[in-house]
Amino acid sequence: MWLDVSYLKNFYNTALGRLTQDLLCDKVGQLWPNTIGKRTLTIGYGAPLAAIFESTPQHLFHMMASQQGVIHLPSKAKNSALLSDENKLPFADNSLDRVILLHALEFTNPAHPMLRDIWRVLDGGGKLMVIAPNRRGLWTRLEHTPFGHGQPYSLGQLTTLLQDSVFMPERVASALYMPPSTGKLLQRLARPWETIGPKYLRLFSGVIIVEAEKRVYSPTNSGIATETKKTGWRTLAKKPSTADR
Repeated sequence: MWLDVSYLKNFYNTALGRLTQDLLCDKVGQLWPNTIGKRTLTIGYGAPLAAIFESTPQHLFHMMASQQGVIHLPSKAKNSALLSDENKLPFADNSLDRVILLHALEFTNPAHPMLRDIWRVLDGGGKLMVIAPNRRGLWTRLEHTPFGHGQPYSLGQLTTLLQDSVFMPERVASALYMPPSTGKLLQRLARPWETIGPKYLRLFSGVIIVEAEKRVYSPTNSGIATETKKTGWRTLAKKPSTADR
């Protein structure tokens, strides 16, 4: 069941919510540092990521599922939010460059119809970013944040789901390593947690972030993860086919 948009808005207005927003923006901004001219759609609750796209607001749309309700976004500018069935996106084929799922994938079941419609509206080579609760993480075990609701995922589950929907997972990251505490002391330590987390606590992050590319054919090779030390991102490289051996 989808979380009501008012619950999500109220969470991100708290101290813990604002910190969560900052940490997620840091990660997404590392992956997509240049958003100029990119036709982008957020699905679920994209308000926490809106600051990343301030330079090109005319190309940004926020879609919320019909079950969760809708609010005006951004709050101090012309509205770019809409309400729709997540499986029937109101966009033409090949009309978008990027789609981000935040507080979305874990609430739609089955997820395949939504992902296939995202595939439809993305242009060739378009990018999909999925931010989903980590099945092994602490955040998914506590219900006082949005990440404690819905269906959590492992990296393997996300990779399989995306490949089955004709996306090729390319890069992986994680975020929210600190405990989801409302205490000010732990919140002040959030940045150090995010620094050491990818090295020592990667399996236990609060969320998994996967960037995938739309394919116009079904991939025949599954991916394997390799570390990228400079950025903290992992890339998903193709396994060699028998023809390459």
